[in-house]
Amino acid sequence: MPIVLPQGKRCAVCVSIDTDCWSIMLRMRAVGLIGEGTYGPINFTRGEFGATVGIPRIMEVLDKYNVSATWFTPGVIADTYPHVIKEIADRGHEIGHHGYFHECPGSMNEKEERESFERGITAIENATGQRPQGYRVPFEIPNCNELSKHTIKILMELGFKYISQHMGPYDFKVTKVRDGDEYYFDRPPKFGKEVNLLNIPVNELIEDDLAYFLGVSPFYPKLDNPSKVYEIWKMDFDYMYEHEPGGFYALVLHPESTGRAHRIMLLDQILQYISQKEGVWFCRMIDLAKCWKD
Repeated sequence: MPIVLPQGKRCAVCVSIDTDCWSIMLRMRAVGLIGEGTYGPINFTRGEFGATVGIPRIMEVLDKYNVSATWFTPGVIADTYPHVIKEIADRGHEIGHHGYFHECPGSMNEKEERESFERGITAIENATGQRPQGYRVPFEIPNCNELSKHTIKILMELGFKYISQHMGPYDFKVTKVRDGDEYYFDRPPKFGKEVNLLNIPVNELIEDDLAYFLGVSPFYPKLDNPSKVYEIWKMDFDYMYEHEPGGFYALVLHPESTGRAHRIMLLDQILQYISQKEGVWFCRMIDLAKCWKD
């Protein structure tokens, strides 16, 4: 198996946080996905909550269970709250790349995309003194949620080790990324070649936003019972634990979402359950990537 976990470990668990805060909404406004007059001081504070309250609450729960996580952070958030991002890194967490202003690669040309990567790297390095090694694609909901044909090349040229995205073909296994796929509407696809970049996939079914944040509009999230979310997340973990030895399980969280009081209690509940299982290795995604053996 390409991933070799530390001796005595049955599975890996990665907690990942997309530190979007207000960047995703302002990006959607910039590209015309939400109209003028729908984003100002009132709605800005919905995202600001993630930076001022959500992040500390999540870190408190992670500390309780001695969990080091991966925080995918837009560069503009690192530039705005450098002391917050530095504290996250200083406490042993990984800071990953999440665009500069939550831009999706598929909506940019190659020059714009490269500039987004470089600005994001600089912002994270300025805040933490560390260069990001992992990347997660920002979504411009519902306009764009894809890589461009240049993304993999740029990632490799800039020294990234992995991408964590809604990319299979497995749910609980790490694979190498395939570059150069071609898709047709009248014949079978042509698959590209594997490259020296790992894919650590994540599953939207164990992501907080899709579970109980996205409602009738970005500003009026649906209200759902956390116990329903817990049941789904727990059953996904249980399946992985029983049927995918050597596999991994990844949560995807957002401070402006999971940071809310009843939802932070859900995070505490699921981490308490997982931590009681024998042979679980809580790790950052870069630690998991380093377990790859060719």
